[in-house]
Amino acid sequence: MDSRAWWVWLQHGLGAGSSKPQRIFESYASIENFYRAGEEGWRLEGYFTAREIQRFKSYSLTQAQAQIEYAEKLGQRILTPDMNTYPQCLGQLRNYPCVLYMKGTLPPVDFMLSIAVVGTRRATKSGRTIAHAMGYELARAGAIVVSGGALGIDTQAHRGAVEAGGRSVCVLGCGIDADYLLANASLRQAVSLDGALISEYPPGTQAMASNFPIRNRIISGLCDATVVVEAASKSGSLITANDALDQGRDVFAVPGNVQSTMSKGTNRLIQEGCTPATCTRDILQPYESKYRIILPDNPGINVILPDSPPSAGNSVPHKSHAKEPPEGLSNAAAALYRVLDFHPKSIDELCCATGMEPAKILAAATELELRSFAQACVGQRYKLTDNQAMT
Repeated sequence: MDSRAWWVWLQHGLGAGSSKPQRIFESYASIENFYRAGEEGWRLEGYFTAREIQRFKSYSLTQAQAQIEYAEKLGQRILTPDMNTYPQCLGQLRNYPCVLYMKGTLPPVDFMLSIAVVGTRRATKSGRTIAHAMGYELARAGAIVVSGGALGIDTQAHRGAVEAGGRSVCVLGCGIDADYLLANASLRQAVSLDGALISEYPPGTQAMASNFPIRNRIISGLCDATVVVEAASKSGSLITANDALDQGRDVFAVPGNVQSTMSKGTNRLIQEGCTPATCTRDILQPYESKYRIILPDNPGINVILPDSPPSAGNSVPHKSHAKEPPEGLSNAAAALYRVLDFHPKSIDELCCATGMEPAKILAAATELELRSFAQACVGQRYKLTDNQAMT
């Protein structure tokens, strides 16, 4: 028997978001022992509803195994709390998900700074711009960006992270295969290439309003902190903020116009003691000593978007540099110098361009930095220093 089938069976009976698995393990030590107790034993416990007992009885382990095989046929992976790949940060929750369905590769959220960026679906233009800039800057700094894939703030946060070449996690309130927000299908695909789509809902589960508040605890649970960009007074993103507080996580809120409906929720969070986020640096700085991140040097929330080519009629002269490296460099540093320019390049890009391993790239980059030929940029990227430009 696939051990995951026990968890699928248990989650089917209890539903998403239940805290009862903890009590089951305290009483029975394993799901198998609980399963073998049968209806009489379940009723004697006194804390299972009639509906839960009926769902336990009507769903077999064979059906649970078939569910696993169907999900895998769709290209989804399944994580359960007894697996090494299951996030420890979720396993610590009192209502941890018994099953996670996943497409893509879950970044190492237990070992890297992970930040949830959430907010209203009906975001203002300013809110969308801020969410995009935050997603972009957080990813460039080396953080994992987590959100819920909805329109508005969520979409912009994911998009910013993807455009920065960073890692993002989209936590859905439906099955990964559901026809929900088809307009975002390409963005979801982009997220899953370097990050992951995850859900505790099995394939075929359609989006329902009741799913999303339950889902929100996973968004906050994966993260060190949650940032609310824009939220009306009854926004669902405030549920995520409350979940984060309950989980002992940090909560930031972007202050907004007191006359704006979409800032009422965020301003209230600040009044209640949450940390104001006036720039991405405000979010990153508390974690500088714990994680390897690069703080952006900006005094306020800047709109930092990916570089785009200048439009026709507005040409901008490009800096160039001599292809031959300065004398006295090691072979590796010389090879790296030849492929660098004045636009920051990631370690992956430099590995592809030079054929060198990441460790050798870092050593060569350090050599160039010590001689002031190159400089490190946010997100572990490198470029030539301005003094290498030639007229």
